[in-house]
Amino acid sequence: MYKQLLLLAIGLWLSACATHPTVGPVPLKPGETYTGLTFSVENIAPVFVYRRGVSERSDIGFRVGLPVYGTGVDYSYQIFKRGDILDVVNFSFALNSNSNLDMTYYSVRTFPKKPGNAFYTGFRVMYIPRGLTGGNSIRVGVLGGLSISKKVGLELGYFHDFDKGQPIEYILNPDPQNPARYPAMTEYGFPTEYSRLTGLSLQLSLSTKIFEKKPAKAKPVKKSAK
Repeated sequence: MYKQLLLLAIGLWLSACATHPTVGPVPLKPGETYTGLTFSVENIAPVFVYRRGVSERSDIGFRVGLPVYGTGVDYSYQIFKRGDILDVVNFSFALNSNSNLDMTYYSVRTFPKKPGNAFYTGFRVMYIPRGLTGGNSIRVGVLGGLSISKKVGLELGYFHDFDKGQPIEYILNPDPQNPARYPAMTEYGFPTEYSRLTGLSLQLSLSTKIFEKKPAKAKPVKKSAK
């Protein structure tokens, strides 16, 4: 039984690709915190997220994955603000089978009449110094996402290795193998640092506030007739 559980844990850890930060597109105020869970195609198991506002323009985030996959840290800094538009840069490190460093530039649109709501697009540079096969990979790509009341977040992105990755014309090919000399999958079927799957990001983040029970409304006290 223990051997099966160990093999399952190792399989989950190896089968994942690379992980990315769960950002808060709406900046946190100094001392304000966010806690939540992130579910994603790259993390396999959910990741616990904690963010804290450091200053009026920056916040820091920590992620803890199971067993360790997806664990990482990131830092966001607001470069400037134009009305309801924010420009934010984020630096991130994630621990996984294809451990990666990310630098992302976000352009965020906020909605003052609906605090906590935001829509954003971004450009990301992703670097894997040493992947499953011992090689490195540099990827670039775009992403987009939204935040609803700081409680629900959704993000989708793709980042491609134009040098060692699969040729662009093979991206939609159902055969995941790279016809060139850089293998996209290991002999056991796990995505390598060159796989197109490693460049895919799809996240759903949920604040822990969603799981909190709302206080019951007090029943009105009926006045007795005199």
